[in-house]
Amino acid sequence: MTVNSALLKNRSIVGRVAACIALSASSCYALSNAASAAVSNSTLCHGYVACSQDLFTTHGYQTHSGTSYWNMDPGNNCTNYVAFVESTVYGVATPAYRLGDAGEWPQTTALHGAVVNHVPTVGSVAEWNGGSPGIPFPGHVAIVEAIGPRDSYIVISQKIVPDVDDFDWIRINADSATNQWEQWPSNFIHFAGVHGSLRVDSKSSVVHIVVRATPVRFSGDTFAFSNGVERLLTPGLTSGLNARLPFGEYQVGFRDVSLQGRYVLHVTVNGSNVMVLHQGGPYATSLPTIRIAHTEKLQTPSVVTINVRPVATSPTTATQPSPTSTIR
Repeated sequence: MTVNSALLKNRSIVGRVAACIALSASSCYALSNAASAAVSNSTLCHGYVACSQDLFTTHGYQTHSGTSYWNMDPGNNCTNYVAFVESTVYGVATPAYRLGDAGEWPQTTALHGAVVNHVPTVGSVAEWNGGSPGIPFPGHVAIVEAIGPRDSYIVISQKIVPDVDDFDWIRINADSATNQWEQWPSNFIHFAGVHGSLRVDSKSSVVHIVVRATPVRFSGDTFAFSNGVERLLTPGLTSGLNARLPFGEYQVGFRDVSLQGRYVLHVTVNGSNVMVLHQGGPYATSLPTIRIAHTEKLQTPSVVTINVRPVATSPTTATQPSPTSTIR
């Protein structure tokens, strides 16, 4: 989706601070930013009427806000709005567990199979931890509606209070210095499936792993782990992978598929619940596979090290992986 940049000049609103606070389930509140009288030019539209025009949409929440979705408190709060959009627009099944406050969503959803990372996708849930700039405890959630080139910005829709009509589309830049009050989210939650059907298999468990990459040149890349549903893991960040009984098998590849013809991946693991099922290399057509065993009360993350190597040039004669090479 492309958002008309001219709308940045036409829509404005006084900056506000949003938070989602638990009552009987989860609710959202907004506190007027009394310390600032600045007008936010990052607001693309404000209110149900304005956000139902041009390229915007409210997804019809104003006529459904009285209904509880995903066991959230109905009404003017972020969690019920996000649950409404995820279920009615993206077909995500109602979770068989309580997600808790907005700031608890990354942990609770990851423990039940959702992918939680720092890579935005349209339809994913943007989440801010409580205590983030401008966000009181215990956090806030919104819907990612659009993404700029190279993740330079995102556009979100969100429901906050204090009044019934407090609904926004906001542009948030990756460069925090150019934002008015709402900064880049702490996490993005991706529900698995075509548009992200939530995994609620009670027999599933989650293994938390830290991905490392050598040489360092590739440490900024994102690797794709796939067992039918692609999950993107960033080196250096702890990520949760769902492992269904009795195990989960994941093929490891580059997110940037153009690299596959130039390099191969050699994987090593350090963790009793993770093993290399098939080693990659020395040719680009051979991708490594890891197996994640069922885990109980995992205390520390397992470590998966991905060694990036040049593709061997003699596939008809070479049978052993080539020695590790330094790529500069």
